[in-house]
Amino acid sequence: MPTRVGKTPQTRAHGTVRVTLPAKIAYEPDALKRTIGGILGRLGCPTCFSGADCHFTNERDFVVDPAGAIAFHSRAAASELNPQPLPPGAEVRVSLAPGIRYNIDGVFKAVEAVINAIGPCPCHSGFDVLYQNEVTVIGINNAGVAQQYGGQVAG
Repeated sequence: MPTRVGKTPQTRAHGTVRVTLPAKIAYEPDALKRTIGGILGRLGCPTCFSGADCHFTNERDFVVDPAGAIAFHSRAAASELNPQPLPPGAEVRVSLAPGIRYNIDGVFKAVEAVINAIGPCPCHSGFDVLYQNEVTVIGINNAGVAQQYGGQVAG
């Protein structure tokens, strides 16, 4: 895929895009990257996250029919109305700088870095992962001094 560095796409998605992944995709890094690449194209730019925060979750809601066939049941139909809390530490938030999120190669390197950071399994290892725009956090220490972490404050 071509790399687009430093250019903001013309069409930008906004808000959080939720993607539910079967284990077969979430637990296989190459399949995960192919899936992310396909989703990026649907968001408006096949080479970047197009400004959207992308929340990848593992399939959790299933329906089993009387014959024993298992199907995924849309979370929007049931769980979105009454979401089940995840255990502590089961969700990872990844803050991506613009130079990363607008570059497909940077996105894939970020996915690899997240996989390496969350566990020994070469995959998302059962975690829900939210890739979001770089978050600017200003912390105030005990001395009352402001310290900025990540991003830039618009001014």
